[in-house]
Amino acid sequence: MKKIISLVIIALSCMWACSPDNPAMDFEPIPDDGRIKVVDMADDNSFMFINGLLGDVLPPKWDLGNGQSAVGDTVYAGYAFTGTYTVKMTYYDGAKEVTVSRDIKITQDNMALVSDPVYDFLTGGVAALNGKTWVLDSLRTGHVRLWKRQTGQESDDKKAPLFYAGTGMYDDEITFKLLGAECVYENHGQSYSHGGTIDGVAQYRINQLKEMGTVTGVASSPKGDFIVNYTPGTQPQKWSITKREQSGKDVYYLKLTGGAYMFFYRGNQPSDIEYRIDSIGENYLRVVHEESYPASRATAKWEDHYLLVPKGYPIEPEKPAEVDPPKEETIDEGFEEVSKSLTFVLSGMGNNTWGLPSYSVVRNVSMTNPNPSDSIVRIVRGTGSNEQLTLTRNYTFDLENKNKLKMHVYLPTTNNYDGVNLKPTVEVRLVNSKKTSETAIVTKTLTSTDFGKWVELVFDFSGSAAITTFDTWVIQFGGSYASNVQASPGIFYFDNIELIN
Repeated sequence: MKKIISLVIIALSCMWACSPDNPAMDFEPIPDDGRIKVVDMADDNSFMFINGLLGDVLPPKWDLGNGQSAVGDTVYAGYAFTGTYTVKMTYYDGAKEVTVSRDIKITQDNMALVSDPVYDFLTGGVAALNGKTWVLDSLRTGHVRLWKRQTGQESDDKKAPLFYAGTGMYDDEITFKLLGAECVYENHGQSYSHGGTIDGVAQYRINQLKEMGTVTGVASSPKGDFIVNYTPGTQPQKWSITKREQSGKDVYYLKLTGGAYMFFYRGNQPSDIEYRIDSIGENYLRVVHEESYPASRATAKWEDHYLLVPKGYPIEPEKPAEVDPPKEETIDEGFEEVSKSLTFVLSGMGNNTWGLPSYSVVRNVSMTNPNPSDSIVRIVRGTGSNEQLTLTRNYTFDLENKNKLKMHVYLPTTNNYDGVNLKPTVEVRLVNSKKTSETAIVTKTLTSTDFGKWVELVFDFSGSAAITTFDTWVIQFGGSYASNVQASPGIFYFDNIELIN
């Protein structure tokens, strides 16, 4: 039998009563018109709700009173705690939507409905009579993350440690109790809120807070939003968890009602605010608010992420990631053996119908000094504006002892260097792949007297030897051009590449 595991104190709408012998359920007297039928299941506090107008209306929408919603002619719900619940069925009568509802009472708890570990992690479990209190992990980068996911307009703002100092956010705390599904948002009189004008409504979020509780003052924040003197409308507030199947896996959602929210109010409609639980454990909680209202925020796909830890759990500064020390770089490859010590990647390729560009090891076209090798590397440039060879290591370079790259190159006379967008150049770059603006470049330009024969070139990086963040070599034949400029095809060869003193 399908069970819907959820928490919240709400009410049930029903026009057809079930077994009066169930001590866990007590229907208030109300005329039965057959629009909602209720069936008491074998398990305590679990019920089946049936659309009594089956065949006369489209499948209705249900608010099951426990934080769970559903669509269909037959739905199920379970209620863990004593209290009064209201379930509503909304159907279309041919002209308008009609909602019918009914109150029932649950007179005994059924803790089996909240046996999922997520409940214990969130609240501390049945033994934690005072519940479990959470605060922001304020010294963690990304403890608040504001992520706009609209295609073509993405932005990802992970707030630095203590970014919101002085806004009243970091002394806020929220407590969850398992028994009674109570939640208490303690803001010590001040809360932080997104404000400004949204869809033409000034201080939009502040107006929403006024609907959720009492607002006695609003002040601009040095961070651009608002510090609000705010008191939630209900004491204590309530919480609920629903579990939904998404893409083949269960996803938990935490809903807060009565004016509670997670530290930075960024709104919802209606006033209840829901958070997706992305991860939870004994000492950590990551929740995400998917902004659904107003329309402009939903269209922009705003998500608000919050990292929490239990109150009293040590909040420690981030430790810098351990970085392996630079390693002395070694390059010495003649391309004679089947197994090569270097693996170059050809990138920046332009599209063309000749199957260019390409990178391959071939027979030596000119077995003369200074390069009588049997095997060499051939580079065929296509029409891309920035085609190049890239060699990225899994370590950074120590270039103190070896910092000059030597190689033999061969530029055929058949390339049209007098035409457009093909230069008789060989360029070598050292690059930090994590910060590509950090680079060192040495370029060699050959003259016509060098064409059609092997030439030895040395690229001297001794002036950059003190930099220890490089992890990538880039070699480019024929030059680079503006992204909207098409290059001319060309063939180049190189061999015997070696890093020397």
